Amino acid sequence: MRVLLKLLPLLLVSAVGLGQAAFAELEGTYEAIGPLPAAHSQDVVTLEEFINFTCPHCNNFLQAAKPLLSKYGRRVQHVTVPVLFRGQADGPLRLFFIAERAGRGRQVEELIFDATFRYGVDINDPKIVSYLARSAGLADAFQAEAAAPWVDEKIKQAHARADAAGVEATPTLVLSGALRLVPRTGMQAFVANLDQLIAQLLK
Repeated sequence: MRVLLKLLPLLLVSAVGLGQAAFAELEGTYEAIGPLPAAHSQDVVTLEEFINFTCPHCNNFLQAAKPLLSKYGRRVQHVTVPVLFRGQADGPLRLFFIAERAGRGRQVEELIFDATFRYGVDINDPKIVSYLARSAGLADAFQAEAAAPWVDEKIKQAHARADAAGVEATPTLVLSGALRLVPRTGMQAFVANLDQLIAQLLK
C-alpha cells in the first residue's frame, strides 16, 4: 500500500514514534514495503541504496549524505546496490563489485561518479572503465576477475534485489527492509528527514 506524503506522519507516529511536527513538510516519496520496527529498537539500521552510475540524483545523494553516514558510523549499515538502465554496459558494475571485494567500494563508487559528472566521460566505454580500474590500483584484479562467474552473480543479485524492493527510479533507499524512500528535488531536506528516521529507529 502506497503511503502518501500526507499519511506518512501518521504511519511514523504509530510505527516509530515520530512526532508529526518533525515531518510537516516532507521531501520525497515514502512507501511501507514491510513491517516497520518499533521506535528505538535497532542496534544497527540497514540502509540499502539502489543507484545508477549515470544518475545525477544518485551523485547528489552521495554528496549530501556524507555527513549523515559519518555521524552514525557503524550504526548504519550502508549497502550500495548498483543497477543498470536499459542499454547500458555493465563494466562499471563489474569494477564496483571487484572494488567492493577488495575493500575499496566507496572509493570506486566516487571515482565512477566523478568520471561521469565531474569529467563528463562515457563510463559505458570499456577503455574508460579500464582506466578507472588503473586509477584505483585495481588493474590486475579487474583484468583477472571482470568476467568471473561470481561477478556475474553479483550483478544478477543486484537486479533481483531491486526487483524485490520495487525499485522504479534511482536513487531508491530501503530503510530496515521496511520503508522505501525516493527523493524528489530537495536533497538536503530529504537527507534531514532520513536522519530523523534513523535516529528514531536506533536504540
